[in-house]
This record gives sequence, structure tokens and C-alpha cells, in this order.
Amino acid sequence: MAQSLSAAAGSEIEHVTRLCRRLEFFVSHPPLKVRALSHGESNQSYYVATQQGEYVLRCYPEYSAVCRQQELRCQHAAAAKGLAPAPLCLNNHYQVLLSEYISDGCAFDLPQQGEQQLLHTLAAFHQLKVQTPPLDCEQYLKQLVTTLPAGVSPDAVLLDALQRAAATLQHAEADMVLCHLDLHAENLLFANNKLWLLDFEYSQLADSSLDLAGLSLHFQLTPAQEQMFIGKYAKLRRKIELAQSLNYKLPLAKQVYCGFCWLWYLVIPAYQQQAQHWQSRLQQLVDGSL
Repeated sequence: MAQSLSAAAGSEIEHVTRLCRRLEFFVSHPPLKVRALSHGESNQSYYVATQQGEYVLRCYPEYSAVCRQQELRCQHAAAAKGLAPAPLCLNNHYQVLLSEYISDGCAFDLPQQGEQQLLHTLAAFHQLKVQTPPLDCEQYLKQLVTTLPAGVSPDAVLLDALQRAAATLQHAEADMVLCHLDLHAENLLFANNKLWLLDFEYSQLADSSLDLAGLSLHFQLTPAQEQMFIGKYAKLRRKIELAQSLNYKLPLAKQVYCGFCWLWYLVIPAYQQQAQHWQSRLQQLVDGSL
């Protein structure tokens, strides 16, 4: 959920430059150029150039409760298979992660680049072996609700429908894999005729239907496209029988994914418009109009 940033305030760039100079990684080759790449809802990314190379610096908010060691393990595993830029340095004190920079890249465009490389990349990522706590959809929803600010009350009827969908999905036949869980265009970098995955903040073991749900929602797939995606994905996983299970779980997973986004945005006062967007999409799914 990142948005392009054409320029950053000079004081911001100066702050990031000073931050880089405090990192041991840059002791022998201090930054020569720093510019903003994108600003998401929870992280900021910057391009950093030195005499030795080009890098991406991601800065995390102090309040973040995400396990950065888990994120680092997931990115390392993906990078080892050529699916992601290599992570180079995690500094928990300064709340930054430094990775290699992939030049000449752009956000993935499904109509232009096509689904084949996307599905190959997704299937390969889902087969990585990284130990993380498995995602319990019901528990995660409860956790999101408990973190809502005082005075913020989600629609009770819609929340009840969401919880039922999560319970049904949680008790369906599981296909637990390493999921990315944030597969929108800005986290899919297309460069040099290759697709790269970015931002592993939410990556963990989860049902594969949740990543397929994210792709369907972010890229607004039609029912026919969903069927095609599921069929090709099952073949790439070499589990043809998986298609039937995914066809059953995808409508539930789409509701759950929308619910995650809805409640996550409700936590942040500045993003109520985004919360309303995902609430509306969830309501359409529950009503059967999407």
C-alpha cells in the first residue's frame, strides 16, 4: 500500500543521510546520494548510492510490533531463490532494513506483463521452507479489534459476518505455505524481464488462498480470471487436486483479506478513507455483489 513520492523535504533527506552515516554498513563508503522512493502507510523507503553500490533503506515506525527477524528470514529465503532483492543489514536500534537496489524497475502491471510470471513467482515463494508461527485468521481478527482506538467501533453486523468467514476458512482443509500476504502492485517489482517480490513485513505461514485472494482483490480479477489463476497455480504446485479446495476457499479468503485491511486501516486515524474502501468491498462480498 505504497504511494509514489516525487520529492521529499530537504530536512527529511538530511535526516536519512545522517542516519546512514551512523550505520556501520556505510562506514567505509558513506552515502553520496539519497532520495525518497515511496512512502507507505507504515514504512518509508529511500534510495542510497555510495561509491560501492546502490541500496534501498526501509525505515520502520517506532510503534511497529512486527517481528523484523521473521521478515528478514523470509526475505533471505526468497532472495536465495532469486525471488527478492538480497537483504544486507537489519538494525533494530535505528529501525531500518537495508537491501540491494534493483535498477530500472516498475510496479507490476498485470495486463502488460501477464499472469504467467506472477504465478510462477508465487508458486516458487509458496514452496520456500521458513519456520514462522502459522496465521490463525480468527485470532488475528480478534487481535485487530482489540487494537482499535477508543471510540472506533466497526459495524457489528459486518464484523460478525467477517468472523464467520474466518472461522469457516480456519476449519477448512488447509494448504499452509509461506504466504506474502501483501501482494499489491507496489510490492511486485518488474525489472529486466523478471518479477521481484518486495516487503515481507506480513509474510508467514498461512493458507495459500489468502495470497490468491490478495491478488484477486488488488488486481480486480474477474471470476473467469480467478478460475484461470487457480488452475494454473495448482499445476505449478503440481497439486491438481488443490484447485477444487481453492475454489471453495477463495470467496472466504477474499472476505478475510478485506477484513484484515479494513480493521488494520481503522487502527490508523489518518487512513479512514482506506478503511472505508475495504469496508465497502467486504460488504459487497458478503452481499454477493462483488
